[in-house]
Amino acid sequence: MSKSESSVVIVDCRYDLPASNADAAKKLFYNKRAIWENRLLELSRHFNTNMEGIESFDGLFYPSVTEKFELESVEANKARFLLSSERMTLSLFQSLVDAHLIGTKSNLLVSVGSPQTDQLSKSMYLGLEPENFMTAMEFLDPLAYLKQLKTGKSPAIEMISEASTSGIGSLFSSYNRIKQGQFDTAVCGGSCAATSPFPYELSPFGVGNDRFTEPFEQGASGHYYSEGGAAFLLKDKEQALLDGDTILAEIRHIGVGTMRSAVVNRNAVKKLIVASLNEAGVHTDEHIFLDLYGRGNEIDDTAEFSCLRNVHKAYPNLKGGFLKEDVQYVVGYYGLMGLCRLLEAKRDGTVIQGRYVERPNHYIGSIDEEVWAANSNDYHLFSFPIYSMHGNMYHLLIDTDIKGRNV
Repeated sequence: MSKSESSVVIVDCRYDLPASNADAAKKLFYNKRAIWENRLLELSRHFNTNMEGIESFDGLFYPSVTEKFELESVEANKARFLLSSERMTLSLFQSLVDAHLIGTKSNLLVSVGSPQTDQLSKSMYLGLEPENFMTAMEFLDPLAYLKQLKTGKSPAIEMISEASTSGIGSLFSSYNRIKQGQFDTAVCGGSCAATSPFPYELSPFGVGNDRFTEPFEQGASGHYYSEGGAAFLLKDKEQALLDGDTILAEIRHIGVGTMRSAVVNRNAVKKLIVASLNEAGVHTDEHIFLDLYGRGNEIDDTAEFSCLRNVHKAYPNLKGGFLKEDVQYVVGYYGLMGLCRLLEAKRDGTVIQGRYVERPNHYIGSIDEEVWAANSNDYHLFSFPIYSMHGNMYHLLIDTDIKGRNV
């Protein structure tokens, strides 16, 4: 196999969310005012400026990002000028780097997927006192904070900004660069956080006071935004074996296309999934678990099920499922949460269970075992369609059947 045809494997991942179940998410949501006010006090103290009375969008927040995401390698005087998303990203990335060997001769890429909302918050630096402003200048460059990452060598750094698909955009770029032989190792992903006051209000998904109804269920009308993120360590397979890594999965293919609209276009999504499976050389009789995106509103949920049934006609052993469990909407990373849970289970040797849909909305109709699977343990091929409200989409195909290829 030539270097241009390198196999790309996932060696490890890290992810974090403010709530791991619906009850915890509700508790955070109903306490969001107190959490946000505490965040403003933190920011006021850090930046020596008054933040009282500033509003943010409705969402779920970490009570204290500074306590949850520690950065021992960054001086406190510097760390206080990091945006919360930057702190979270650095913390997740550093954890991956510290846990694995990155050879001194490796070509390392650090790729960050940013929805850009937090980058706009850097406008706040302009209101700092002169002494503090000069200290904060180091982080005005959107990529400057990544220089605080301790890797033992100087990596190449890039930013991918694609709103709802920034995470998979970063993964896609890293995958292609390793596959083409430009790099043998990549740390990719990132985080989204309600860092500091935004210049404008973000529009929350859905309507109504209670958006905790899960995707595909009767009455689902969308999700609140939440904070969180994901980080992945990718390697050329030969390099991973050379480094003695245990491989969690191999990326068989990442397809990219346009959804042609802001809502799920079932035909466009079907064509991308089928084309991606064809390019990966997947036979039509293969057993495939397709982790649906789950936008959580009747229009998109119904379109997703229609798309699933159409793909099922071409691949009769393909079934849909939902591995994200009850995760709220993390801008840029929501689509990857099922993948993270799957890789975590693979790494820890535990069992991952998908969701049963107890009360499907009346447009979807009945959900039977012919097209739906809650048990993911019988599969090694996993399909992840990931969409953006801006119309772009990706399809990620991974293979966890790596017997005999682990070290």
